[in-house]
Amino acid sequence: MVVVAAFAAILITHLRSALAVDGWMALLSGRVVAQHGLPAHDTLTVWAHGRPWVDQQWLAQLVLYELERVGGLPLVLLVHAALVIGAFAGAALLARRLGGSARSTTWVAVPVLVEYWRGAAIMRPQSFAFPLFVAVLWLLLDELRRPSWRVYLVLPLLVLWANVHGSVVVGSALVSGFALCEIVSSLWTRPRSVRLRSIVLLVAPWLCVLASPYATSLPHYYREIFSSGFATYVTEWAPTTLTLLSAPAYLLALGGFWLIGRAGARTSAFEKLAFVGVTLLAFDAVRNVVWLALLSLIILPRLLDTLRAPAVEPKRINRMLALAMLAGVAVATIGVAFEPNSWFIQQYPVKAGNAAAVAAGGQGRVFADERYADWLVFEHPQLAGRIAYDSRFELLTASQLRSVPEFRNLVAGWHRIVRGYSVFVLDRKSDAQPIKALLSARQARAVSRQDPVVVLQRR
Repeated sequence: MVVVAAFAAILITHLRSALAVDGWMALLSGRVVAQHGLPAHDTLTVWAHGRPWVDQQWLAQLVLYELERVGGLPLVLLVHAALVIGAFAGAALLARRLGGSARSTTWVAVPVLVEYWRGAAIMRPQSFAFPLFVAVLWLLLDELRRPSWRVYLVLPLLVLWANVHGSVVVGSALVSGFALCEIVSSLWTRPRSVRLRSIVLLVAPWLCVLASPYATSLPHYYREIFSSGFATYVTEWAPTTLTLLSAPAYLLALGGFWLIGRAGARTSAFEKLAFVGVTLLAFDAVRNVVWLALLSLIILPRLLDTLRAPAVEPKRINRMLALAMLAGVAVATIGVAFEPNSWFIQQYPVKAGNAAAVAAGGQGRVFADERYADWLVFEHPQLAGRIAYDSRFELLTASQLRSVPEFRNLVAGWHRIVRGYSVFVLDRKSDAQPIKALLSARQARAVSRQDPVVVLQRR
């Protein structure tokens, strides 16, 4: 309780930095769905105008937009916090339910928190996927110990997941892996009805992935996503390498394999398969480390208990600490709930957005850093269709993807990339080179400098 509540308090008090690129993209896309229905082609940017747009996470985006419309950014971000904290607390509860002691669950939670924070601190559609991941695992692991019809509840959960985030393929793989382990281990020993259920759980999850308004387009969408070259341009899609920030992920992976090897009798074949699969995903891309963190919190505590005798827990002190921490979380939540919208968008200054909209006028095109493109269009809807590109990199061609770092690094021919754009909305740090080049060549003048956003207008 102390660890979970401490995580909750820190997350809630840091919600002022939780709204970033993916959050603005979700709010903008949600407004498109609410006002015009499900999109089929892009109408928001110049580079991708008219290209097919498979808005796979439409439901999460619509919910986020409606929350913003009803209660503003405070409500959106508090719901995000509830989803993230709920998933972490659910994983800890499941670890205890599976036999892990409170002490071991707490120790495992420490490295888990570091890696979970990296993926969960930012508001995005993926926030809805975290509790669904834990719920699917809860049903599967309960089925190993107390078989019942409840295992079929994973299918409606996957249908919901398929409409809120693309990580549904992780959940489907877990369910199919569970069924495969059942088929292999009990092919000759269990009744035919049980084997039939396993076959259903093997195949049905992948049908659930397609249970979307975009069903016929999703196979191509997922193929494009998994074969894309995003790793070159987006850090989250790059492989996980050993750094100070990723060290806890290496600790969880290596420590997990050691514990499974040492106390393998306490883990099922499915848990071993799931841990191997999720670990491979985590090291394939930084964005997948969060799944390794949650899975480790669920299955490793009871294995850690095999290394030492169980400790006597001081229940009275624990109860007092838990109540104090919960009171702190309540106070933090109330304080944040009454903050104005401006408290949550300090990295997105209103004056800079207004200056860009005025400089663009009624027809001018805007070349914006991907950090600010969706924010600009959300705050100034009249800029829709006049922004060069935004954070939906999956809509861009390979040459357009290359153009983004080419402009940022002033590669030969960068002037061609921004030809026809009268306004630039750039980041003071990451776009320092093009800002300096445009100003020194007297091609543009600064109309707003509201850190970290710099707005330039062509002379």
